[in-house]
Order: sequence, then C-alpha cells, then structure tokens
Amino acid sequence: LQFLYFIDTRVTKMRTLLLALLAVGAAAYDGEKVLQIAASPGEATVNLRWTWEPPTLKTTVTVNSTSNTELMWFSLAYNSNGGMQGADYVMGYVTPSGDVCVRPLACEQSPPPNSAPKLDISTTQFSRANGGTYQLSFTRPLASGYNPLVAGQPMSVLFAAAMANPAVAPLNCTAELTFDQAHNFFKANTTVSFSG
Repeated sequence: LQFLYFIDTRVTKMRTLLLALLAVGAAAYDGEKVLQIAASPGEATVNLRWTWEPPTLKTTVTVNSTSNTELMWFSLAYNSNGGMQGADYVMGYVTPSGDVCVRPLACEQSPPPNSAPKLDISTTQFSRANGGTYQLSFTRPLASGYNPLVAGQPMSVLFAAAMANPAVAPLNCTAELTFDQAHNFFKANTTVSFSG
C-alpha cells in the first residue's frame, strides 16, 4: 500500500508540474495574428505575437518561407494610416560582414525609409533557423514613435521581406537604405488591436 501511495503521489506531482508548465506556455504572450502570404517563388507564413506590459510592448515576428527562400531582411511597421509614408519600422538583417542588425526606421516622406526614427526599441534579436524560418523580436514603449499604441485601438501593421538575390544587405547597422534593399519577396498588412 505504501508503494502504491508513493506512485500515486509521484503521478499527482507530475500532473501538477505539467499543468503549471502548460499555464506558463499559454501565458507567454497576450495576442497572436497569423498571415498566410502568397509570395514568389513560394509562400510564406507570418506569425505576430505580442505581450502587453505597459508601458511597453514585447513583440516577436516569425517568418516561415515554405520554399526555404533565403531572406536578406524582413521588417514590421506600424502606421495608423496603413501605408509606408508616416510609418515606424523595425528591420532585421545580417550585414555582408556577418553583423546582426535590428534597427528602427521611419518614412516621413517617400521611401526608402531614411527619416530620423522616433521609435525606441530594446532587447532586440534577429535569427534564422531550420532553413526558411526567421525571427525578429524587440520591445518598444507604447508611447514611442510616430504611431503610439493605445490599448484596444486598431493599428495597421505592415510586413515586408526581400530575397537574398538580387537584394543586397545594408553595409552596416546604420547605413542609409537604397532601392537595392527593396522588398522583392512579399509585402502585406493587417489590422491589430494590441492589448493584454
């Protein structure tokens, strides 16, 4: 009987641990938006996840190219008007010398977005794994940029990406962008109401 009690106790503890881990996983982010994009020469899935932690928003964007297309860069942008002009951008890429860059950009007038950025970002990361899977993550203040975020208020979010050939990466993490970095793989937008 003592042995059976021991087994039952171990099972109960394992069940409690698994439920706790599932709860942690479920609470890892507050919102998610998934886009299926028809691109050339394949398709891509864009997964946007966020955690609402006023006064900041933690954001992770995962791009999965079903054709394993090598990307030179990809970006996310916020714009209450839905277009490139007036948007706050976050762009991730690797320079020709191998430096990883995640940088804020702005487009006050016509593209490319070389205006002085007003969006502050921190805890940035850009990575590639499993062939055509790329991930960009950062934290932004809700009140930062040309397009501040308000809980529950719709915001247009734009996504874009460029294939490694013929697009070329900027030479460094502060280089001015040119049309050599134009998005030639996909561009898409959606509306998101960010909140916790």
